[in-house]
Amino acid sequence: MATTLITEIQQAQTRLPLLSRADRGALIVRILRELKTHRREVLGHVPAERCVWIDRLIASVSSTISEIANMQDAEFNRVLSEFEKLMATLDDISHAEKRSKTIH
Repeated sequence: MATTLITEIQQAQTRLPLLSRADRGALIVRILRELKTHRREVLGHVPAERCVWIDRLIASVSSTISEIANMQDAEFNRVLSEFEKLMATLDDISHAEKRSKTIH
């Protein structure tokens, strides 16, 4: 699922001037949904005190969706670039954990 989102982010970056505020907001909501899914499914077994970073990120993004969507193109592009890197990293980490669990 994260791979699809990464592709969506990359496509949004190439079409950035054509994206409406609603399109931008919808993409941020999709990113937020993926972060919440990762928190629940991958980090659900991790003690809460070790997940403060992602909980804060989720809370921050949740409370600033409209501000992010209203950013200038260059700022919004930087935000998308950072989310793209984060999603790729989280995806790599979660796949590495799955591979290590199956090795006997």
